[in-house]
Amino acid sequence: MNQKKFEILTDKMELAKKHLKQFCDSWVIKGIIKSENQIRFSENNIDISKNWDDIKLILFLSKKRRTTEISISNLSPNVIENTINYCEKLLNVAKINRYYKRLPEGPFNYNSSIQDKIFDNKVANLDEKAIDLVENATEASLSQGAKRVAGSFFFGNSHYFLETSTNIEQNFKKTHLNFRIRAFAEDMYATGEALSCSTHLKKGFDAVGAGEEAGKICKMAVGGKKGKPGIYNIIIYPKISTELQAPTPAIAMNEYIRKMGLSWLIGKRLGDKIASEKISAWDDGTIEYGLGSSPFDDECVPTKKTLLIDKGIIHQYFTNTSLARKNQESTGNAGITMPQPSNTVFAAGDHTLEELMEISEKPTLLVTSTWYTRYQSYAPPGILSSLPKDGMFLVKNKGKILEPVRELRINSNHYHMLEHTIGLGKKLKQVSTWLSPTSNPVFAPFMLIEDIKMTTGTK
Repeated sequence: MNQKKFEILTDKMELAKKHLKQFCDSWVIKGIIKSENQIRFSENNIDISKNWDDIKLILFLSKKRRTTEISISNLSPNVIENTINYCEKLLNVAKINRYYKRLPEGPFNYNSSIQDKIFDNKVANLDEKAIDLVENATEASLSQGAKRVAGSFFFGNSHYFLETSTNIEQNFKKTHLNFRIRAFAEDMYATGEALSCSTHLKKGFDAVGAGEEAGKICKMAVGGKKGKPGIYNIIIYPKISTELQAPTPAIAMNEYIRKMGLSWLIGKRLGDKIASEKISAWDDGTIEYGLGSSPFDDECVPTKKTLLIDKGIIHQYFTNTSLARKNQESTGNAGITMPQPSNTVFAAGDHTLEELMEISEKPTLLVTSTWYTRYQSYAPPGILSSLPKDGMFLVKNKGKILEPVRELRINSNHYHMLEHTIGLGKKLKQVSTWLSPTSNPVFAPFMLIEDIKMTTGTK
């Protein structure tokens, strides 16, 4: 970390603290130093390679249980002072936040081993080597049958500093890698997409493997015909869980979302069955190499591995200090106003992809990617549709033949998809996508889901 940036941030945090102490009952100051890099590529060539640095403050303020949060990117003393003065006026006229009680007081014991699991010096010093990764992934995709590729590669490092009015001060460092590639065949409708993400260069990150996967899918998708609407079993790639399966543990099991009446689990209680016995899911802020992992949350409460769904049964909702029920501790998921998921982790199964195709006894589609997931309603049972966008295949002869099909849309609901999950892959893959309902990373296997309605356009 650049010493000058550290000194600047420390000085601005002290300035903010000086002003907050004058009128706030409780407060949290979060300082962030970030170095972000992006490589964007198309038509098999790199278009953009850029780097930008960012220093900012995020403030939580409370006065007589009236609360507000604000981010400050311009750290000139006048801007900081004027912003905090504005927040004071805002608090004087704001309504009481009935969902806010207090900040935790500590002291806490933190798991020091998490730091090594989320920061990699090789990523912090990747620099020009990142271009080699992109070029190697491009070549790998072309070697599998793609004619052109496009995508993006984000990587960088951050340093987080937190200080609270309850005399807790902590900091941690973090790195991230997020590579996304889409491959195109001569047939303009034959495409394949793959991604790879991690906090460590040599742990769970494989840009070349993603390039190969995308190239294979696009080549297999050549010559696809319009599919027939009907009821199918579907086998979904891990990244599709960010659209179809992860929203229940990552969104609907957020205690704040539940209290606001926006969860499709309204009316469900702890101990109720909402999924097949194949489904267990955790919120895990401690998992190694997880993009959502950290030693502590925005209240400086240590992160945890929280069981949310236990073999289909609701076990717990994730929460922060204020929303925790009586005799319940925070699960380490603050957001102070609204809890935030860390990493959503599903249990793995005992099948390979090939075995999932073999055990599916009904007409089956292998779906590699979706987008444009849209909700008809957030009310129970969470009705939605999602559009497969890359290679999709009708499984024939127990997977020995994969016939490319197109122009079908998934129509279902979260209850049905969870309850009708009948098979899981052996391996978990970390996925983080930019256009999914869940904004947090997900660790998911291949999933076999039965009796899904697939529709198509009328023209």
